[in-house]
Amino acid sequence: MFHRKILFNMALIAIIALMATLIIPQHSFAASTDYKIEINKKTNKLYLYKNGKVSKVYPVATGRTSQLTPEGTWPVVVKINKPGWKNIPGGHPDNPLGERWNGISVRGDNGRTYGIHGTNNPQSIGKHASSGCVRMHNKDVIELYNTIYEGTPVWIHSGTSNNQWRGDSRVGLKPKSGTATITGSNVNARSGPSTGSFVIQTLAKGTRLAVTGISGDWYQVKLANGRLAFVYSPYVKYEAKGSNPPPAFGIQPATGQVTVTASVANVRSAPSLSASIVTKAKKGTKFTLTGTSKEWFRIKLSNGNTAYLHHTVATRSTASTSTVKVSVNLANIRATPSTSGKVLQRVAKGTTLTKTGMSGEWVQIRLKSGSTAYIHHSCVS
Repeated sequence: MFHRKILFNMALIAIIALMATLIIPQHSFAASTDYKIEINKKTNKLYLYKNGKVSKVYPVATGRTSQLTPEGTWPVVVKINKPGWKNIPGGHPDNPLGERWNGISVRGDNGRTYGIHGTNNPQSIGKHASSGCVRMHNKDVIELYNTIYEGTPVWIHSGTSNNQWRGDSRVGLKPKSGTATITGSNVNARSGPSTGSFVIQTLAKGTRLAVTGISGDWYQVKLANGRLAFVYSPYVKYEAKGSNPPPAFGIQPATGQVTVTASVANVRSAPSLSASIVTKAKKGTKFTLTGTSKEWFRIKLSNGNTAYLHHTVATRSTASTSTVKVSVNLANIRATPSTSGKVLQRVAKGTTLTKTGMSGEWVQIRLKSGSTAYIHHSCVS
């Protein structure tokens, strides 16, 4: 069920004042067990995958028309126990959201528009009955809520199901180890990988935390009290486990592209030949350049992380451009690669934009004014 006036859009203080039964999840889960979700709109079935195999199949209700429930692969970013709706508190028999809300981030939204939730209308399960969300029996949604973690990928389609998860493998919480040092002031640690997730704690600049996973542009970290949370990668300096990177002295900001010239080049976590190897790149591979020194190129990887290439294995070129076309009815162009970035303008479906690079899940574009802006990759083709 898709509720545009869902009470979640109100400020958190107002929500808590109105709905005393709304409970922020007290625990987050690591991706030690690989969970994935498949939702088939044609059959109205939800498949829960555990470590690559279907472990449970649930009946669901999806949109009344094929356009209402969005197709694609989206992460779970917020989980709410006994969600409220409009003026109906959570847990009330008249509440159409049922016992649990598993909010998914569609095209970068905050997980309050589309979700997998319970229902007070169990007769609708198995039918095309909602306004966009995915309904489950309350007992089933409680079981699912207690199993999955924030960052779990949800693949929604209307094709065939063959017990193989075929969603976008780039979406989801992946295991990762290392150290995160907070580089911003008063950075929010959240319950999920989204600005729409609950703020658990505010972290001071210089705070060092163990990294346990990564989901898109978000690191999953372990807080001092042992709880897992998510921090946004632009406010974090990541160090791979076992590395002791020297300061990036002498590196100056730069733009453009770097092309690998060696047969195989080592991409390193820091500007040092003793730094750990993040990945290897074949000849001709291109990266977005963010800085340079006498010996090193500082580059941005496809997942948004910073890495380094030695000058002897790559060459610098000016930024290449291409075009992308807006594929959704209306898309936001933002000042920064984030759903919290300022919206500079909104563009209609079919609009052609000049692409100059990538920043994680965001396409970097050049506006007619010459300034740089960003649009989420799910909004263009």
